[in-house]
Formats: sequence, C-alpha cells, structure tokens
Amino acid sequence: MKLIQKHGPLISYFSFSIATSALGFIAVLVMMRLMPPEEFGRIALFLSVQFIAVPLISFAADGLIAINKAKLGVAEYENFRCSYVTFAYLMFAMVQATFFLLYPLGILHDYLFLLIPLYGLIRFLIGMASTEYVMEEKAVQYGLVAFSTTLTSLLLTILLLRLFSDVADWRIVALLFADVLFLFVRYRGRMKLLWTFSVDNAVVKNILRFGFPLLLSVAPAWALNEADKIIVAKYADMVSLGYYAAACAIGGIMITFNTAMLNALTPKIYQDLGENPGGLISIVKRYVGKLLGASAAFGCLFAFVYWLAADLILPEKYAAARQIVFVVILFSLARGLYSVLGTVNDYYKMTHVRLFAFCVGAGVAVAVAIWSINTMGVVGVAGSVGLGYLVLCAVLWANLKKIARHERAGKYL
Repeated sequence: MKLIQKHGPLISYFSFSIATSALGFIAVLVMMRLMPPEEFGRIALFLSVQFIAVPLISFAADGLIAINKAKLGVAEYENFRCSYVTFAYLMFAMVQATFFLLYPLGILHDYLFLLIPLYGLIRFLIGMASTEYVMEEKAVQYGLVAFSTTLTSLLLTILLLRLFSDVADWRIVALLFADVLFLFVRYRGRMKLLWTFSVDNAVVKNILRFGFPLLLSVAPAWALNEADKIIVAKYADMVSLGYYAAACAIGGIMITFNTAMLNALTPKIYQDLGENPGGLISIVKRYVGKLLGASAAFGCLFAFVYWLAADLILPEKYAAARQIVFVVILFSLARGLYSVLGTVNDYYKMTHVRLFAFCVGAGVAVAVAIWSINTMGVVGVAGSVGLGYLVLCAVLWANLKKIARHERAGKYL
C-alpha cells in the first residue's frame, strides 16, 4: 500500500499512457484501412505545419508555465496565466491573418492549412491546462481527459470516414472537435480565464525574454522533427510519405510513453534541482537513467510484439512501412534523452544554448536525410531524426557540465 501511495502518480501516468497509446495505435490502424497512403500523407503535412504554429502562438515560452507554477505564489501565477492567455490570443490573430494572406499566393497549397492557427491556439490552451495538472500531480485528471479526448477523436474519425469519404479532411475535423470539447472540460469551473483579457507588462517582458531565443529555434526544431516528411514528399511522392508517416505514427507510441515518464518526473526534477543546487550532474544522471531504462524496456517489448504481428497490423498498401517502424522505435530513445536534458536546461533558462543545440542537430538531421533518401531510401530518413537528437543531446550535456562547474565555483549558489 505504501508503495502504491509513493508511486501513485507514476502508476496513473503509465496506466493512462498505455490506454491512450492503445487508442492512438487503433486510430492509425483505422486510418490505414480506411484511407489511401496519399491522404495519410496530407494529414502528416498538416501536422508538420502545425508544429510551427503552436510555438508561434505561445511565443515558444510555454516552458514558463511549469517553471512559474513551481516558483510563484497563487496570486502571482494567476496574474501570469491571465496575461499569457491574452498574449496568445493576440499572437493567434496575427498568425491567422498571415495564413489567410499566404493561401491565395499558393504558398499554402492545401486549404486544410487555414485551420492550423486555430488548432494551434487550442493546443496551446490544452497544453497550459495539462501542464498545471502535471505540476499539481493530478495524474488521474490528466490521464482521464487525455484518454477521453483520444477516444472521442477516434470514434468520430471512424464515423466520418464511413459516412462520407476517405479524405484527410474528416480526420482533421475529428481532432478539432475532440480538442475543443475537452478544452472546456479542462477549464470547467474556471472558464472565465478563457475570456478575461488582462496584460501585465512585466509578464509580457518575461515571456518575450524567455521565449525569443526559443522562437528563433522554431525553424531548426521544425527541421529536426518535421523536415523528414517534407524531404520524403519532395524526393519521393505522397504515397511514400503516407506509409512513412504511418510508420512514424505507429512508432510514436514511444513518444507517448516518454511523455508519460517525463510528466511523472518533471516535478521531482525541479524539486531536486531547487533543493540540491550543487548536485546537478548526479541529478541529471539519475533521471536520465530512470527514463531511458524504462523507455528501453518498453521499446523492446513493443518491438517484439510488433515483430510478431506486423503482417496483421499493416494492410498490404502500407507494407513498405514495415521496417521503418523498427528504426523509429530505436531512435525514440534519443528523444527520451533530450526530454530530460532539455527540461533541466529550461530550469536554468539557458534557452540560447538550446537554440544553438537545435541548429546543430537540425543541420545533421537534414543533411543525413537528404543523403540517405538517395542511398538507402525512406528507411534511412527515419534514422536521420534520431542522429540529429543525439547531436542535440551532446550539446546540451556539455552545457550542463559547464553549469555544474560554475555551481561548484559558487556562481549559481
């Protein structure tokens, strides 16, 4: 009983993570059977561009939510949250106007892209509420709402694809509807926050100061995480992008698992860093070991199950994705390593270092992706992202060692 009480949040995160991952996996299977690869590729491109919209709307300063939740008093945090939401609305208006201007010029070739700023705003608001759940260690609420959102989007996706047609539009509609519905659930009892407009100049300055280096990192971060899909679409075709995106979606279960681990560990990481300012390296090593150990064990189990059932999981039109999934699983460990190192760097507000690290990692990833698609095909592109993350982690680790030396010298104590 004491063990359950001690590790209750971790158990809850994992339980809901497994359930939510299962639903996400089912959604991928459904779409592979109801949609042709080229339509799956359209969804991948939509989500790829959406990757840019969210940090633009949040000014890439959403890391302040967890930091301020941990450091500020209740009144101070309420002031920060209200100002940040208002700031996000203003950013959304500018981004949406930009998308409307770009679409007639042919730069945004798919009309679905016009929904991306709205989707990005919704994801920002969801992310804020989710981070508060994590920092307050409300693991059950966090997991239950995430699970319900995924379940609703899955059921609606099946319904719309069956009733109407096999195009990507209906999957995007399902995602938007589910997110909006459970956005209201997340803010139940405090809906006033969503339409209370207030700006504290000090908060805005803090957002700009913290987020500006990270906003600059949006381009390299996008290149590291999403350029592989653009490269596949450009150097191959939309069909190839479809089965590549399907493989990434299946292997993406690892990302969900790593996120659950990080959610459980983040409050403890911040607490240990605050209470033990001289123990940075030992703290990082301990939490890296915990996350990578659990991730590796889960990855091996998932890879084994997938190996046994690959022929059942993938329909014939997506058969080319079979080997790519294993590569995605392997290099997800590098993403897990980054999640810990990036969290610690954020704690020290070393955003300029993360910008440099993303630039280096993105450069490696893009170069390897372009080279590998011409030599090894799409399978090689999948590995390029993992290599980029390893380079990124090497830069962040070097910076943390530098901070530790300064702490020992008394500069951060």
